[in-house]
Amino acid sequence: MNTRKTYDGKDYASGAADKNAVTKSLLALLGLILALMLTFTSCGSAGSSSDLGSLTTTSTEYNAASKSEMFTERDLSGDYDESSAVKVSLSGNSAEASDTSGVTIDGSTVTITAEGTYIFSGKLTDGQIIVDADDSAKVQIVLDGASVTSSDSAALYVKSADKVFVTTAKGTDNTLANGGSFTADGDTNVDGAVFAKDDITFNGEGSLTVTSPAGHGIVGKDDVKLAGGTITIDAANHGVQANDSVRVAEASITINADTKDGIHVSDDADEEEGTTSDSFFYIADGSLTISAGDDGIHADAEANIEGGAIDVSNSYEGIEALTIDVSGGDIKVAATDDGFNAAGGTTSSSNTFGDDDWAGGKGGAMSDGGTDGQINISGGNIYIQASGDGVDSNGSVSISGGYTVVCGPTQGDTSVLDFNSSGEITGGTFIGTGGAGMASNFSSADQGLIAVSVGNQSAGSAVTLKDADGNTIAEVTPELDYAVVYISTADMAKGSTYTLTAGSYSESITLSDNIYSNISGGMQGGFGGGSPRGGMNGQMNGQMPEGAHGGGMRQGGPGNSGSTDQVTGATQEV
Repeated sequence: MNTRKTYDGKDYASGAADKNAVTKSLLALLGLILALMLTFTSCGSAGSSSDLGSLTTTSTEYNAASKSEMFTERDLSGDYDESSAVKVSLSGNSAEASDTSGVTIDGSTVTITAEGTYIFSGKLTDGQIIVDADDSAKVQIVLDGASVTSSDSAALYVKSADKVFVTTAKGTDNTLANGGSFTADGDTNVDGAVFAKDDITFNGEGSLTVTSPAGHGIVGKDDVKLAGGTITIDAANHGVQANDSVRVAEASITINADTKDGIHVSDDADEEEGTTSDSFFYIADGSLTISAGDDGIHADAEANIEGGAIDVSNSYEGIEALTIDVSGGDIKVAATDDGFNAAGGTTSSSNTFGDDDWAGGKGGAMSDGGTDGQINISGGNIYIQASGDGVDSNGSVSISGGYTVVCGPTQGDTSVLDFNSSGEITGGTFIGTGGAGMASNFSSADQGLIAVSVGNQSAGSAVTLKDADGNTIAEVTPELDYAVVYISTADMAKGSTYTLTAGSYSESITLSDNIYSNISGGMQGGFGGGSPRGGMNGQMNGQMPEGAHGGGMRQGGPGNSGSTDQVTGATQEV
């Protein structure tokens, strides 16, 4: 069986120790290049993906070390030998195999019982593909213009194997669907259109549509890897649900999750056993577009974003994990509550008060959320539009690189920035606009930082920061009302004078220290991630206001400095 990934030095590949050194040096080079080239549009409408602007996938060279630890060559290749493969033809309620040594067929149920490669084509109107092989078997299922629908179970059901590869053949369209209900398989609650008890990887160069009108899209009880092809998931509940990890590379993925999370990584067994969860999300490159009824991405332990493009166009909370590490990529999040939320607990945020909101579970006293959460931003382009807190940690916030923009919240007991223990900025760019009711500021800065109350300014009122020579340091046109402005860039230095204009407000500011602040009506830090106030605001205020896309922001690109991730890799098998 596969060697499982763990945290804090428990089972990691020997090459993991070199990861940070390789990543930092390459990130520094990328940061220099992007500093000369980057233009980033901000503060668009939260109405749809297109309103948030186009996403451009970043270079993946600097992710090579981590990506090679998270994926095997076979995960990424999608290659198969057609000459030695078993070919299975599907037709209505029947199927036929070219070789039955590793396949049994019972009406419209095709069961794979041995390691090998199996190529499926044709259509099953009410049938199922089952993998029930030895627990050391590696099985590759090639979908070559295949469509499988199961009226009351998973179209693809992995009962036993070491690992299953689902490969879409180049130039083909394929479908795996549930018909609208699920029937348990003994003690197993099969509740996804794809249901895997063991590791499963999706790759190839074709397209796959997963449809689940009564449950989850893809369910994996171990690792789920989305490593190639074009994948569309439409689900009533979670789009992708996994116990151990969800990993993304070289795939173009669209997820519509009607009532729950787009991606949900959580292992209930960890909580039952009283152990710390190590369930994580990882993306190296590719693209991920999510519209969710609850969180866009939820992982109990860590969300690790090293590259690629993420567009969460609708969500309650955009990205939630105990630790959120961003070192690259293009990320756009629209949330009716918090944009980034580093919160403890094993449940997703939910649109009702849950364990994250109350000490001791449901019905307990109000909680400040603890101090274990971390949000670490060392690279990437990040845009957040939130009705709750923009960047919210029940522990610390650390920004050392990248280009981060927060638009909103506009009112209520929420803030552009919220943390419990510390908030520091040592590099990169941070620009935020939002309401003043609970406005809080960074606790330390190694570069210039301006945080000021600017009165009540209307959406569309431009914010501009210029140096003493009249050069524009930063510029943004928020499309939500705002009363406070945050600007910090590597170009801002102690002793220099700047002119800040925000709508009708204008002020000449000399940085006698790194931090200049006149925020009124707020506090240093805040309640932190998962506090009830964010949930209240999300429920009372509802969806974020929409508006035509416009305005923009110009500034030097991110000064990437690398980061130390909790997830450093895993011993990989093919």
